[in-house]
Amino acid sequence: MKKSPICLIIFLILIINPIKSQVKLTLDDCINLALKNNLRIKQIVLDVERQRLIKSKATWNNLPRINFSASQDYEFGFTIDPVSNNRTKNDFLSNDFSLRASLDVLDLAKIKAVGKASVDYEKSILDYEVGKNEVLLTIAQYYLDVMFRTEYIEILKNQFRESENQLNRLKEALEFGYIAKSELYDAEAEFSIDRKAVLLAENNRKRAILNLINLINYESTSDSVEFFDIIFQADTTSLTNKLQYFNEAFSNNPRMISAQYEVESAKKNVGINRAYGLPSLQLNYQLGSFYSRGLDENSPPSFEDQIDENKNQFLGGTIRVPLFNAGQNRHDIKIAKVDYEKSRINEDIVKSELRFEVEQTIQDLENAISAYQSSLEVLNAARESFRTSKLKYEQGKINAFDFATAKKNLLQTEFDLLDSKFKLYYNRTRLNFLTKSNFKI
Repeated sequence: MKKSPICLIIFLILIINPIKSQVKLTLDDCINLALKNNLRIKQIVLDVERQRLIKSKATWNNLPRINFSASQDYEFGFTIDPVSNNRTKNDFLSNDFSLRASLDVLDLAKIKAVGKASVDYEKSILDYEVGKNEVLLTIAQYYLDVMFRTEYIEILKNQFRESENQLNRLKEALEFGYIAKSELYDAEAEFSIDRKAVLLAENNRKRAILNLINLINYESTSDSVEFFDIIFQADTTSLTNKLQYFNEAFSNNPRMISAQYEVESAKKNVGINRAYGLPSLQLNYQLGSFYSRGLDENSPPSFEDQIDENKNQFLGGTIRVPLFNAGQNRHDIKIAKVDYEKSRINEDIVKSELRFEVEQTIQDLENAISAYQSSLEVLNAARESFRTSKLKYEQGKINAFDFATAKKNLLQTEFDLLDSKFKLYYNRTRLNFLTKSNFKI
C-alpha cells in the first residue's frame, strides 16, 4: 500500500519535533545562564551599584552648594500716616531675588566619609565576587551530580541488560527442561530488582536536573533539557607544598579580602565620628536684590532700575565649634570602636574558617585520589571475577545467589570508581575556588 505524502510529512514532524525541543546545555552554558538569570547574583549586582552611588554622593557632598530663590508678594490693607495721623490705603507689590552659595572649606567628617565610601564600594565588588563564586561552585556541584547520575544510570542499565539476558536464557532452558523452575524465579527477582534500580536512578537524575534548572533560573522542564560535558577527567596528580595553598587563600580569596576591607571601613567610621567633634569652616556668599511699588501708583520706578539700585551682596565665613551635644558624639565614637573590634575579630574568624576549608578540601582531594586509584585496581579484579562467575553460572556450577553476589560486587566497584572520580574533580574545583581571586570552573 502506497503512503500519501501528507502521512509521511506528519510522521517526520512527530519524529523530528521531540529532537528539536531537546535543549543541550554544557557547564559553560549553565554558568552563563546563571550569571544572567540567577536572582541572588542580580541582588548582589544591585548592592554594588548602590555602593557606587553612595560613593558618588559622598564625593559630590564636598562641592559648593548654590541656591537661587525668588518671591513675589502682594500686600493689601490700610496704615496710619505718622505725619498726618490719617488712615491711608497701603497696597504694595514686592519681589525679592537672592543667589546664595556656600562651601565647606574644612569639614573633616565629610572628607573622611569619601574615604569610607570608597572602601565600602571596593568591599561590595569583593562581596559580588564571593556571591558569584559561591553560585558557580554550587552550579559545578549540581552539574557534577547530574553527570554522576547519568553515568550511574548507564552502569545500572548494563546490569539490567545482563539480568535480562540471563532471564531469557533461563526461560529457554526451562522450556527444554534443563533447569528447575525455582532458578527462573531467582532470575526474575534479580531482573525486577535491577529494573527498579534503573527507574529509581532515572527519577533521582530528574530531581538533580530540577535542582540545577532552578539554580540557573532556566524556564524549562527536566524532560526538555539534556546536560552533557566531556571535561570531567580524573587528575590524580598529588598535591605538593600545601602551605602554598593556605598563603594563596589568605592573599587571593575575595571573602578574606572583603573581611580586610570591612576592618578598614570600620576604622574610617571611627575617624568620621571623631571628626564630628572637631571645628569646621564654611564660606558663604550671597547676591540679592528687590523691587517694590504701590499698586495705585501711576508711574512707578522701572523694574530694571530698582533691581540694579537695590542690589546687595555679602561674603562671610562660619566657624562651627562643637561644645556639647549631650554626650552623643562621645558615645558614637565608643560604638564605632566596638564595631571596629568586631570587624577585626570577624577577619580572624574568616581566616580560621578559610584555613579549615582549605585543609579539609586538600584532605578530601587526597582521599579521592587514593579511592580512585584503588578503585581502578579493584575494578579489573571485579570484572574478571564477574566474567568467571557468569561462565560458571551459565554452566550450572554456581547458583543464582552467587552470581547475583558477583554482579553486585562489580556494581559496587563501578560505583566507587565513579564516585571517587567526581569527588576528585569537585574537590580540585573547590580548592581552586578557595585559593584564586578570580575563580573559574
